[in-house]
Amino acid sequence: MVDPIPEGVRRFVLTSIPTVPHLETLLLLWREPGSGWLPEDVARRLYVPAASAQAILDELCQADLLVGEGDPKRYGCRRDPPPLQALFADLDQAYARQLRAVTALIHSHVDRKASRFVEAFSLRKEKE
Repeated sequence: MVDPIPEGVRRFVLTSIPTVPHLETLLLLWREPGSGWLPEDVARRLYVPAASAQAILDELCQADLLVGEGDPKRYGCRRDPPPLQALFADLDQAYARQLRAVTALIHSHVDRKASRFVEAFSLRKEKE
């Protein structure tokens, strides 16, 4: 029997991770800090276009989960505060052990947002 996704991880995924590539980017940079990641390097590792990798990196920086420094800008995962590191470790473990459940959680969140958009558009159209 598979354990449920820890509540802290579940809450973090629902509030901070819009897509699976966002999650995989965050975990890649957390697992392999090195001297920082260029967008092209992330793109190659995750099999996404460089423009998509750049957008994901920028969004994760705006969410204050990554930092980007230098010229050219190299990205890395935040290392402080310690509770954030513990959350990343729990997230990494949950994703490794419960890949399907975590990805389903991400997709359910995306599906709900898309449904709300469609419903809002439909309601607006009906009122016209």
